Amino acid sequence: MKAKQRDKNYFWDKFGDFKTIIETTGTTNFQGVEYSGSIISSLKEIAFVCEKKDFIYIIPWSDINSVTSKKTFTSNNIYLTYDNSSKNLIFKFTNVESVIAIEVLFQVLDEQKTTLETQKDLLRTKEKEIELLKKELNTLQSNKDSLATNLYTNHSEFQQAKDNFPVLTQNNAENYDSINDEKTTDNILRESFIVVGLNYENRHNKLKKMINSMKKNEEFIFLYEDLRGNELIEELELGGELFEIANYESVPGVYLEKEPNNIYDSNAIKVMISNEYGKFNVGYIPKENAESLNDHLDNIVACTAYIYGGKYKKFDYIEERIVTKEKNYGLKLEISYFK
Repeated sequence: MKAKQRDKNYFWDKFGDFKTIIETTGTTNFQGVEYSGSIISSLKEIAFVCEKKDFIYIIPWSDINSVTSKKTFTSNNIYLTYDNSSKNLIFKFTNVESVIAIEVLFQVLDEQKTTLETQKDLLRTKEKEIELLKKELNTLQSNKDSLATNLYTNHSEFQQAKDNFPVLTQNNAENYDSINDEKTTDNILRESFIVVGLNYENRHNKLKKMINSMKKNEEFIFLYEDLRGNELIEELELGGELFEIANYESVPGVYLEKEPNNIYDSNAIKVMISNEYGKFNVGYIPKENAESLNDHLDNIVACTAYIYGGKYKKFDYIEERIVTKEKNYGLKLEISYFK
């Protein structure tokens, strides 16, 4: 049975976007007033409409706690409880089909509601698990950073001991031990520079060849931070790049040499390498730093040439695998000198 046309017109004038799936006629008693009209339902709401008394009452299905019915030869009733079972409403029908249709609709919606609540509970559980995993990951990352810092510090100390504070200019190589005892660490300045000019005179290839020779002789502590298999995958899935040679590794035998006859800059300072793997000019101190450093070149007491670049691994999210790529090697100098 369909709803009364005048009730439908009256209702749709006010709620034109209401998507009706059940409509029928019926009666109800609301707050002591008897209404005879139409019942119209969508998947979201059920409404009672009485155009004659200018009455519309809508209940969201999500607020309805239960739907029960009573079917007899003389009457067919639907009993609704809603708002956390605090309210009740009775719809009376002249046909049993409308009662059955509303009961079935409520059962379907109630099952969906139960399923949705279950899914929400699962989602909340997963969110809690994710938060715990994030905390564990942060702890692991913190431990890793701490380990890397300690490793960097220990290796730096080892490298300095190994090189015995290599003198960085040929001029002061023999005079290093005669540095005035009054010069203490309080008078030491430290600076760092990126070596420039590696693109010229085949310097990139010379540096790469030297580093490869050092690698064959196992001069470096770890390659790819000693990560393999699943550990490597877990590290790279978080993003970023993992270089074969860590940036705390260094090239031995680096010293600085003035080049006053340089046609481009009379303050130019060459960065030289001289060790068991070869001897060559690997580049220069940046021009903007060379002039001020010239005044202190004979007072340099320590220099470490840290390696950056080279082969690295990263996770390719398109191919879903780890790929190996390569950048040019470079050097970062850390210099200590007396004021």
